[in-house]
Amino acid sequence: MKRLKIVLVVLTVSLVLACDKDRDDIDLSQAEANELNLIAQQGEWKISNFTLNNVQNTADYTDYVFLFDDANTLSAISTIDEVSGTWRVSNDSGDEFDPYDDVDFHIFFSSTGKLGELANNYDVIAATNNEIKLNLGENANGTTALLIFSRN
Repeated sequence: MKRLKIVLVVLTVSLVLACDKDRDDIDLSQAEANELNLIAQQGEWKISNFTLNNVQNTADYTDYVFLFDDANTLSAISTIDEVSGTWRVSNDSGDEFDPYDDVDFHIFFSSTGKLGELANNYDVIAATNNEIKLNLGENANGTTALLIFSRN
């Protein structure tokens, strides 16, 4: 009988610990997402590195300046065209390809050209007032990418 009580106490304590309601990690990610929103909206950005499936593609974007506005509209402006898209930063709760609670940076262009290659849901590696580093480990299509924006 004493062993049964001990087992019940251990199970109860384990259950209580497993039901941790502490949301510090989620709250921190939300604060980081909010800060990144503000950083992205400040000024013009250029792509300083874009590697897609281990192929360096940065030169394809040297003419473009990117503007992220507060209405989540993304403008890519070059000497020959201007393309609009959307962007947003979110606190991700994970999925089968991205199982981590982290901050994600979503970019979407409806263009099928080179700007369409940028469209994806990236993990934020790091962000400062002068640089935003994004990574796509591997999405559902098997695509990998590293995208770095630098303040223009």
